Formats: sequence, C-alpha cells, structure tokens
Amino acid sequence: MPVKGEILEKINFSGVSGIKKIDLKKTFGKDCEGILEELKANEQIFIEKKGVAYFVWTRENYVQHITQNDPKFKIILGMLTGVNQSLAKVQAHADVLQEELERTALTASVSRHDDFEGVFNSSLNESSTSIGWVPFDKIREKVCENQNLSKEKFYQMATNLIENHHDRYEISSGGQEGIVMRGLVHGYVRNI
Repeated sequence: MPVKGEILEKINFSGVSGIKKIDLKKTFGKDCEGILEELKANEQIFIEKKGVAYFVWTRENYVQHITQNDPKFKIILGMLTGVNQSLAKVQAHADVLQEELERTALTASVSRHDDFEGVFNSSLNESSTSIGWVPFDKIREKVCENQNLSKEKFYQMATNLIENHHDRYEISSGGQEGIVMRGLVHGYVRNI
C-alpha cells in the first residue's frame, strides 16, 4: 500500500492549486482511481470539476482553496468565525456567572447556618425550663417555622451544630425524636 501514501503525499504537495486527476493517473496508473475513491470516501481528499478537468486536493488544501476562490464560502466562513467568537464570549460570561452563583450560594449557606445557630440558641433559651432541658421537637417547631426548613434538614443542621460545639451543648437520650448519636436518639438538649 505504499502507493496510497505516495498518492496522498503528491496531492498534499500540490498545495492550494490542487492537482489534476489525469496527472495522477499518468504518474500512478489507472489503478489509482480506486485509491482516490477510497481517500475521497474517508474525506481525506476532495475532487472537484473545474472546466473540463477534475482537480484533487487534501482536506486542508481544499479549505484554503475555496476560502481564496469562493466568495460565498469566504462570507460563510467569516460568519462562522464571528459565531464562534460570540459563543466563546457567552461561555466566558457563563463561567463568570457560574462562579458568582457558587460564591453567592456558599455565602448564603454560611449565612443561613449562622442564622440557624442564632435561631436555635434563641429557641433553646426561650423554651428552657428551670433545669435547662428542652425537647428537640419543641425547638424544631420554632426553628423550622422561622428558617423554613424540613424536619430532616433541621436535624442534620442540629447534629452538625452539636458536634461542632459540644462544649456549649449537652444532649440527653430519650424522647420521641431528636438527633441520633452513637446509635441512640437524643431527644433533649440544654446549654452548658
């Protein structure tokens, strides 16, 4: 199959002007017709009729040829380049917006967590008895109403708060609902 490589090399070497198909047949014989059809099917070459002769180009050379010689293609290529540049600008803007959105969501999440802690402490202090123990469900009702949280989200955030500040809170097992630690439901909480 070295003939295939030689044919492709000769077509490539012809550059933007292309090479006449008849010249390839003179150089490589009539058998090159099958190889040309195979190369054309694989879109490695392009064959176009100009006048009475057929010319052959490699893919890259053909694009350059029609860019130089076909005003319609030149206009379409210019429009496509403009669209690609616009898409790149839109993508860059979308990336900036995505970063801003993530930064805002992170700030809101931190802020909401801080609000949760404040509302949790406020509810704990308001509901505290003389001995200080408060059922989690009582705190949950106030906090979920204030923060618009689901029961699951409340207990997830309460668990994180208790674990991160175990020096400020004490929990006791029992009750109908609460946070689960070490496999036990802890339904009561108080400030230390």
